[in-house]
Amino acid sequence: MKRTLLIMALATMMFVGCSDKADLTPAQIEFFEAMGEKISYMKPDTVVVLATTTSFEIKNFDIMESVYQGMRGDITIIDNVDPARIESFIAQIVTLKAQQDILLAEAKNEGLSISKDSIDAFMEKNLFAPNGGKDAFVEQLKLQQVDLDFVREDTRKNMLIMKYIDEVALAGVDVNVSEKAVVDYFNSNKEQYSQETATVRHILFLTQGKSEEEIDSIKTLAEEVTKRAKKGENFVSLVATYSEDPGSNTSGGLYADFPRGRMVQSFEDASFTLPVGTISDLVETPYGYHIIKIEDHKAGKTLDDVRTEVITALKEQKKEAAFPPILDSLVAKYEFKFTL
Repeated sequence: MKRTLLIMALATMMFVGCSDKADLTPAQIEFFEAMGEKISYMKPDTVVVLATTTSFEIKNFDIMESVYQGMRGDITIIDNVDPARIESFIAQIVTLKAQQDILLAEAKNEGLSISKDSIDAFMEKNLFAPNGGKDAFVEQLKLQQVDLDFVREDTRKNMLIMKYIDEVALAGVDVNVSEKAVVDYFNSNKEQYSQETATVRHILFLTQGKSEEEIDSIKTLAEEVTKRAKKGENFVSLVATYSEDPGSNTSGGLYADFPRGRMVQSFEDASFTLPVGTISDLVETPYGYHIIKIEDHKAGKTLDDVRTEVITALKEQKKEAAFPPILDSLVAKYEFKFTL
């Protein structure tokens, strides 16, 4: 569910809970030691209050995990980017953390809660299923050094925030939509609805810049992985192990709902002509060799096909427009301010 860019960020940003000290991995300690040389309040062995409200404080170690993930743990960014820009990024994360905690506090004040069954169902639908099942998802987390319990708690918090927004903050918002608005929206977005689309997962074996000998070796490996995929081995796990596509290898190789004309021709041909559920033979593009699994095909749609979807989108737009002033009033109520 979308509200605003802010809420989308809240729903995807992972925050560590409040504690008495930072719980960092050796790699994170090294990262923040380097950062601390330029930004003293981000040293890993310090405790610094970055912001306050009437109900809680935000300390440096409360947001270290999010800073680390947001900068991909790349120390070269610290070396090559103006510290002022990094501090601006840190300030954005502190603000998001404060907004999240304010919304959680308001949800608690309203007596809201999320059941275990609801969390389980959400994670199965939105996290496990799109990534090849729970085991494959857990393997991806291990590569990122993230614990499943951490993701579960983060999911609970975000679900609680969305419940508060829906049931309390936006309860009185007028979301009635006129027929004219529905028709205008469809006509403005006709290209989006009328085009045939494909959804696929793929594994890329890069060959760009490789020697002929290296390419032969890569092709041999790709052919072996193709055989394994066609025999039923978990495709998402194979993506995590072998794919060299930075645009999709952390999402199970997924490219969702793309129209014709978006991909290179050979990739497009396989994506739109092979039946759903099929795993392709090797597909060669200028990037390398691809193994493509066809997940879905969608035909173009009429207004009658998507009327409910359009009405929902328009209602969401009204809620999106109504939420920022509400959030601003809550931030003012809690007297959020930076201390540095």
